[in-house]
Amino acid sequence: MALPKQKTEADRLSIHPGQPGNRPRDPDALLKAWRHLLQTHHHLHAPEAARMLGVPEAALVASRIGSGALRLKPDIATILAPVSAWGRVLCAFSNPLGVHMPLGVVSAHIPSEDGMFCLHGLHMQAEIAIDAVADAYLFIDHDESHGNTRSVQFHDANGVPILKVFIFHKTKFDAAQKHIMGLKADDQSRGFHLASAARGRFDARARSLAEDPVAEWLDTADMKTLIAKSFDASLAEGSVGFGIEMVGDHARVGWSGILSSVRLDEQMFHLHEADIRSHLRYGPMVRAARTQAGALSIDGEGGRLLRIAGEENG
Repeated sequence: MALPKQKTEADRLSIHPGQPGNRPRDPDALLKAWRHLLQTHHHLHAPEAARMLGVPEAALVASRIGSGALRLKPDIATILAPVSAWGRVLCAFSNPLGVHMPLGVVSAHIPSEDGMFCLHGLHMQAEIAIDAVADAYLFIDHDESHGNTRSVQFHDANGVPILKVFIFHKTKFDAAQKHIMGLKADDQSRGFHLASAARGRFDARARSLAEDPVAEWLDTADMKTLIAKSFDASLAEGSVGFGIEMVGDHARVGWSGILSSVRLDEQMFHLHEADIRSHLRYGPMVRAARTQAGALSIDGEGGRLLRIAGEENG
């Protein structure tokens, strides 16, 4: 006899994910369900809420159009052209492991002929496939955990976030908002249409592998121990410089700086310094390698996701 199907959070809240090409669900129902989760789950972030509700993250943001969100033309280079005037910002990049979030002043660079858009700072360098950005939003929010937040967010055609830029300085944001409002999209509907994500001309994984190829694959099934060892030897002697690169389908970002500590729990490891926040899961890690430069490289099902280099590796 077949066992009854276990109810998901979406089932329990009587909302149903849509199919590709359709609206995921009624925006009012989605927004109500999202707010319910925020009330019943402490410190719940949008990526976790989207997974619990079975929708792309962009659908959550779209449901807030008219109450905190504004859809923008998906022109990342124009939107972020004046980012250097916005003061210290947090740039949040995602892949299946979680989020990698450098903090600091950054500047934007003119897109290259192969469709690559760059953000640079003393603490980070990011490369993004312009062609992959299909949806963009200005999002102003408030919650008990984070207070007031102001961000511009960029998603691919599947509603998966590519980059979120959080602006901290209120006066600088007021000036930035005047620029951003000039890029308002004509479509301000609260629904989100799924589509096939475009493969941009710029290939973030190919660029990472070309820069630092795999030298040898490592024989390990315990990613937590491997990650711990990659940090422990250097951190045992105090604060040490590291270079940590996250690689996604449409972007890669490298942070370099000093780590005073790394916190590992059973599911994730966490970085928390003045110029970096990271929360990365072991679950999606499927294999590890040592690169030609001596860094530790971690792959998921789709290829390279993370590269960790100690000071001696550059």
